[in-house]
Amino acid sequence: MEHIRAQVQTEQYSSAIWDQYFRGRRVCVLDIETTGLDRKRNHFILGGLLDPERGVLHQVFADHTKEEPQALRQFMELVCGFDVVITYNGRHFDMPFLAERMERCGITGEYTGYDLDLYQVVNGHSPIRRLLPNLKQKTVESYMGLWQDRSDEISGAQSVELYMDYMRTRDPGARRRILLHNSDDVLQLQRLRPVIEKSDFHRAMYHMGFPAGDSWRRWQVRRIGFHRDRLMIEGIQAGNRIDYLGYEMGRFPLQSCFDAKAGTFHMELPVLRQAGIAAVDLRSSGAEEAEFQKYPGFGSGFLVVEDRDGVKYREVNHFAQALIGRFENTL
Repeated sequence: MEHIRAQVQTEQYSSAIWDQYFRGRRVCVLDIETTGLDRKRNHFILGGLLDPERGVLHQVFADHTKEEPQALRQFMELVCGFDVVITYNGRHFDMPFLAERMERCGITGEYTGYDLDLYQVVNGHSPIRRLLPNLKQKTVESYMGLWQDRSDEISGAQSVELYMDYMRTRDPGARRRILLHNSDDVLQLQRLRPVIEKSDFHRAMYHMGFPAGDSWRRWQVRRIGFHRDRLMIEGIQAGNRIDYLGYEMGRFPLQSCFDAKAGTFHMELPVLRQAGIAAVDLRSSGAEEAEFQKYPGFGSGFLVVEDRDGVKYREVNHFAQALIGRFENTL
């Protein structure tokens, strides 16, 4: 097993929409290589992780499938140091594959941060999907004008074939090509981050969830929804979990249930409905009203979160973040 580190030139990405959800959180970019798609039978052989802030690319390479447990343990120690991982189809492949292989290798622990899966953002919340023949990472890179930045010319399937050959021949050329394929996937994924600006990213976060509260708690909103005259916010709590049951926050009627054993939380609060408009009472909730004055639906201490055109995703998400932050301050 080998842990390879390389200094790389990376452009730091920041935008107003990015900062609303991820400012102040440690972010990495992740891609893995395996011997196949079946996480019960196939093996983890290589993990690539980019730390954009420090400009360091980590690659943990298993010289043989027998080294999988050692490589997995080393790689997950790196991953767990970050609050957010950026992946491409990571929610369906990379992260479940890592979790399954850890269990089968008898490795305890899990990643408790947030997986920002850019494939899900593009597939579910961007018009790009209607413009392209498929949503493979390389296809989206080409659309974004990034194809010329690649050095490797092999596919994931070819990488598997090369690895099988490498275990037999120990050909250093095959090893170099496998590592290059992985490093290019990771570096290109970092360059692909601006694709969120070509999506309805607030809508994506409303449906996919987002980090909430202080980063050291690693809480995540997983679901937001309306039920009649109630707004419900549900999520998971990792790291420093708490048990809490309450029916108000100050004088604000906020029902809260935090279950440390289950690692979940549920918050429920009233919304005011009239003439097809739903609004939350910012003033009673104790929110900093100045934060919300930029929204068209702000006025007299209230914020419109839904109207006849539908849910105001940006406003709802922002309010949920502010509410959880204020709740934390009361603990």
